[in-house]
Amino acid sequence: MKKDLSKYIKQIAFSVFFLQLLVFSSCSGVIFHTIRDEVKLADAVVSGDCQNIIRYKDSIYVSVGKIKTRNVSSELVTKKTKLTGFSSPSGEVFQIAADSSNLYALSMTYEKDDDGFNSASKRTLWTYNGGKWKSIWSKPYNEDYETILFCTNTSSEANRHAYFRYGKSVFELSGEELGENGMATGSADNSTVPTASSKSCTVLGSTVYFSSANAMASNESPDSESTCIYYSDGDKVYYSKDGSNWESSDLGCDTIYSLAVTSDYLLAGTYSGIVHTPLTDWAPSSGTADFSSNADSTLSSYYEIPALLVIDSSKTELAATIFATCLTSSTSASLNNVGLWSYFPNSSGGKGEWNRE
Repeated sequence: MKKDLSKYIKQIAFSVFFLQLLVFSSCSGVIFHTIRDEVKLADAVVSGDCQNIIRYKDSIYVSVGKIKTRNVSSELVTKKTKLTGFSSPSGEVFQIAADSSNLYALSMTYEKDDDGFNSASKRTLWTYNGGKWKSIWSKPYNEDYETILFCTNTSSEANRHAYFRYGKSVFELSGEELGENGMATGSADNSTVPTASSKSCTVLGSTVYFSSANAMASNESPDSESTCIYYSDGDKVYYSKDGSNWESSDLGCDTIYSLAVTSDYLLAGTYSGIVHTPLTDWAPSSGTADFSSNADSTLSSYYEIPALLVIDSSKTELAATIFATCLTSSTSASLNNVGLWSYFPNSSGGKGEWNRE
């Protein structure tokens, strides 16, 4: 009986070993492929809560309480250079925008409450045009009134327009004057007139379209006007070539917070990482596709991607320079990865990789 039991135990042990070997063999290709594709991550220079990536003049600007910048002119656009500090207004800057002439910043001032904790006390809108920052609007903090600073963020300076919404009033910014009553608002969303809930915009040709969506984008490039615009709604992307007739594609992903366009893919930053879908005549496909770069392992499902920016939408995804901001959306996320990320094409013609800025 003991011999039979011993023999039975040996058979079970061998079966378990064989099963482990089989599983490892099937997975080892994936495991070692991941190891071979692993990229040494750079130490982050721009880390923290980064919500915007804004074009102003020939540079990009981001805010992490203070403002940082780097040049993306044609001779530098494919080269990785560190972002440097830029003049910042007082308070903690949490949103920025730009038009063809001015940079704008929305900051928050904090004061200690009776319990000794920092409490939001005042919001201030600032403008900058090569000199000093100037306050053009300021009010005590009121959580019942939403404040949003947004802009078209186009590659063409002539098409850059900036807007500020306080509560239900939308103002077009034009330097040091905010105006009294704001713009006339309509009821039709995703049109050429803002609504009381607009928080994003883009241009079709040279015409501005407004949306209450988390994100809008166009296929405008430095050398050509946009011929298609996009906005997000949950996990769906709506697109139009005339601004009136809209079609949709369901990406089947998590909630979309940001959009960007290359010549062959539409990129979407979601609550759970970055995704992309192929474009056919600028129309996005349903569902998502695998990445050829390391995007899905770096800007993974552990992270929220609130902002994306493609410098030149006429280039393919692998040949484009792309920036993304990254926040945690999971307890499994590493705080070391929170901040600004970038993708630069490989100068030798191979694929590039995403890395921390």
